[in-house]
Amino acid sequence: MAKEPEEKDEGKNAGEDGMAPEKGDKGEESDKEESKRLEERIALLEKKIDELEKESRRPAEGVSGERIVESVVGQFIPGLGGIIKALEGSSPEFRQRIAETDAEIRHRIDVGWSSKPVIDYQVSTRPIRRGQPRTESVRLPRTGPTRDPIVDVLEGKDGITVIAELPGVSEEELRLFLDRDALEISAGQFSKKVTLPRTAKSIVERSFKNGILQIRLK
Repeated sequence: MAKEPEEKDEGKNAGEDGMAPEKGDKGEESDKEESKRLEERIALLEKKIDELEKESRRPAEGVSGERIVESVVGQFIPGLGGIIKALEGSSPEFRQRIAETDAEIRHRIDVGWSSKPVIDYQVSTRPIRRGQPRTESVRLPRTGPTRDPIVDVLEGKDGITVIAELPGVSEEELRLFLDRDALEISAGQFSKKVTLPRTAKSIVERSFKNGILQIRLK
């Protein structure tokens, strides 16, 4: 009865020493094969993703005269591109929306498809104007054709009275010249030679107020 337990222990030890290493080697090999298969599948998926990305970009890059929207829609649903083209010709609003979508797609292609925000910097420049020098107003002397003033000649017993209207001139501008039976008056733009009813020897009195010149001759 004492020998049976010893045989069982020997069988158990033999099983642990013989079978356990064989199972461990097979497990490692199966793990390596599984990881290899996974790597191959991952590589295949990456290749397919690259091909899909290239295919998605080809229609947009190859379009020249045709709109991108029409080309892409026509590839997915044959015949729909022609319908879109017909609607563009009949509806200005639809044509505007297609143009906006087309411009947005082209912008995305140029900038790049990315989930990150893209900032476009547009800077407008213009030349700085230098400050112009200040100019002072200069009063120029009056030039131009002369005008005949309104003149009245009154003859009386005590002499001759000449009244002339000279608006807008000053008394300093007055010039009088008496030559026997003629009186020449000039002031600013006004100038006139007045013929007297008789010969006068001298200017007795002169006054100028509010543009009215009054002269008394004898």
